[in-house]
Amino acid sequence: MIKVVRNRELQIQSEVIKLLLRDSRDREKFSRKVERLEDRFGNEIYPSLLFITAHLEFKKRTAKKHWREILGHWGKMCGYVKREVDLRVALLDYFIDINKRIKNPKIVEIKIFQKTQQETYIDELTQLYNYRYFMKVLDYEIARASRYHAPLSLVIFDVDDFKHYNDTNGHFTGNKSLKKLAQIIKKSVRNVDVVTRYGGEEFAMLLPETNKEGGLVISERIREKVEKSTFIKGEKQPLRRLTISGGLATLNVDAKTGSELIKKADQALYRAKARGKNQIALYVDERRELERVDTYLIGRLTVASNTGDIFVVQNISEGGFLFEFHKPLPVGTILHLLMNLPGRKTPIQCKAKIRRLEELQKNKKYEIGVSIVHIREPDKKAMQRFIRTLAQKNRRKQGLPV
Repeated sequence: MIKVVRNRELQIQSEVIKLLLRDSRDREKFSRKVERLEDRFGNEIYPSLLFITAHLEFKKRTAKKHWREILGHWGKMCGYVKREVDLRVALLDYFIDINKRIKNPKIVEIKIFQKTQQETYIDELTQLYNYRYFMKVLDYEIARASRYHAPLSLVIFDVDDFKHYNDTNGHFTGNKSLKKLAQIIKKSVRNVDVVTRYGGEEFAMLLPETNKEGGLVISERIREKVEKSTFIKGEKQPLRRLTISGGLATLNVDAKTGSELIKKADQALYRAKARGKNQIALYVDERRELERVDTYLIGRLTVASNTGDIFVVQNISEGGFLFEFHKPLPVGTILHLLMNLPGRKTPIQCKAKIRRLEELQKNKKYEIGVSIVHIREPDKKAMQRFIRTLAQKNRRKQGLPV
């Protein structure tokens, strides 16, 4: 698995800040650690170092040249006074007296810079990343996923009936519960995953190198942890406990851009709420161009797969069908299928692609939708006749005109 550090700029800044806070009075140690950072990040380390310390912006090559001169000047200053001099003193002297082309350098207090960065990207209440950071890293992860042809999933969680919780228990208790929720989510994911407070009682979880099935497993695990956790006066909630709902969408399966990915995850979240809350919903394109009919009137309609599995079809159309299964199957998987239609001696053969996957809360099974991508013309006509007959039976059953 390709593992690339997300948001490189912020990662470099974090490492530089640590170094400045620990070793800015030890020239030899500081110099060695800068070299190690260069091994990790390349020359990108130098513009960041000078921006954080002096608030001056340089291109990589120029910044590295300045750093070498600063390092030499730092050594001379230590020799003059016969003791260690803080890096910032050497920087100030270098930019004012040695490199006089640069006017008004600003030597920055490192802790102030660190605090500013934290206020910019960290949510004060939950200590998760905030919406601004999410939008910044979303663009980065989409570009990376496209470059390496890797999956990327987004989950948006929302606390169920949180207004009721706040109105009943007060905002102080509500904030305590949000902090606890944030920790549950954060402890349930990998280091490469990005968990943010998206806004209010909403949390966004960006899952690099994770397909729809993997995202469902992770988000369902988090939902269950929240459901089983004890929150202050959670029993007063409409569901008798504090719960969350989630909507999941996957790049290149459901969306092509960041804004589309957010929109689709949000639509999936709406579906989870509409279906009763305390559940995870996957994005599903609700547009259906072909008539879809239920199969219950003819008894058990089964489909055999090349994997050796037998699926019981719930409904069917000319474009595909829906079935339940005891485990998730990867979206995008191609299945070679044999379908035995009533009254037909030979089975219909077709090739189908899994388009949707949804967990069913009622029985812990999965609802899987497939679309037919290849079928022989005689088999296609036989399926069309079967669907027309089945549709007529359904209409008669409902008292509708045939």
